[in-house]
Amino acid sequence: MRKLLIVLCLVLVPLQARASGYAVYEWSARGNALGGAMVARDADPSAVAYNPANITDLPGAQVQVGATAIKPTATMNFKDPSTTDRDFSDAIWGLPTAYYTQQLNDHYWFGFGMFSRVGLGTDYAGGDGWAGRYNCSYAGIQSMSFTPNLAMKFSDQFSLAVGVEATYLRFMYDNTIAPVDVKQEIDADGWAYGLNAGARYKPYDWLAFGLAWRSQIDMTVDGHSEFTKKGVFPAPARADISGTEPIPESITFGVMVKPIDRLSLEADVVWTHWSAYQALTMNYDPKLLGMYSSVSSPKNWNNTWRFQFGAEYALTDSVDLRAGYVYDQSPINDEYEDFAVPCSDRQIVTLGLGWKVDQNWVLDLFYGYLWMVDRHYDARSADHIDELDREDAHAHMAGMSLTYKF
Repeated sequence: MRKLLIVLCLVLVPLQARASGYAVYEWSARGNALGGAMVARDADPSAVAYNPANITDLPGAQVQVGATAIKPTATMNFKDPSTTDRDFSDAIWGLPTAYYTQQLNDHYWFGFGMFSRVGLGTDYAGGDGWAGRYNCSYAGIQSMSFTPNLAMKFSDQFSLAVGVEATYLRFMYDNTIAPVDVKQEIDADGWAYGLNAGARYKPYDWLAFGLAWRSQIDMTVDGHSEFTKKGVFPAPARADISGTEPIPESITFGVMVKPIDRLSLEADVVWTHWSAYQALTMNYDPKLLGMYSSVSSPKNWNNTWRFQFGAEYALTDSVDLRAGYVYDQSPINDEYEDFAVPCSDRQIVTLGLGWKVDQNWVLDLFYGYLWMVDRHYDARSADHIDELDREDAHAHMAGMSLTYKF
């Protein structure tokens, strides 16, 4: 069973770029179109990710599958005119999702989801030759969370849910070790477990409050690092490697109002405990270059707030129009910024629609545009950071979800 789950993860896990830190919020086409503002509003099966307490809205059994495609770009503009500027590689990253909900009786619902809370894809064009390769030429986090939940409806106004989370994570990191000019390629993975809970209070049809909590998960990954250098290692040298990286705790609170029957508006705030990420430490066996049993890079990230707004209008009985806006703070500490996670405060605008094809099928589509504040890097020779500006960082996002009601 464990081997089957790992194979499934390798097929489904996303490689995501342009997240705040390395958090991921793209959990369904409807949710994306609404800027993620889903913690209090009427549910579809993706509520398993946004707020599992809301699945008490869903009669019978329902299943939803979907995916989001993200195409990011940015330019690293060096202040030294003798150093060549570098763009991110031309790549499209994918984020798959899947959900199942089942009404057990009038008071209990079961929900199960497969989605990603974290992910990262930082890939520099011609990474082995770019000036920042001694810090990072490629960084990747692939993950998939499996979340069974039990939701309980105590009254028409109040629902509560609890669940567990099993997360598979794969960590990849490439850089060049100075001064010996040896390329290092790290590949490690592991499983870890956490908890989640949600609640919704809906005193009126036109007003609802939602709250969702996900615990911190300390991921320990094990794998190997390969070292190559032309003329030195005819085949890669190899070392076992292990390390720990957190999936931070998060709390989401939201309010949904319906000023008119066909229009719903929601505003959410998300707090993320990024200060749990103090350092990235990797342990080597045998020692790195025969000298270091472990290498630690300080991070000292900051806690962040994410603000998200969504509007949904029922144009007809079968077509819904949606729009969203997100402002997402960056957790990066300026004193320890690096090329692996080159993020800054970001904003997202989204549009989408939902089409109830018939009584059983629903199709949701969305498009989003993301942009980030330009970021200046001060030179830090000890960390192999040159002075530069990261400019014109933006991404196009599009996706769909398909829901079937049994």
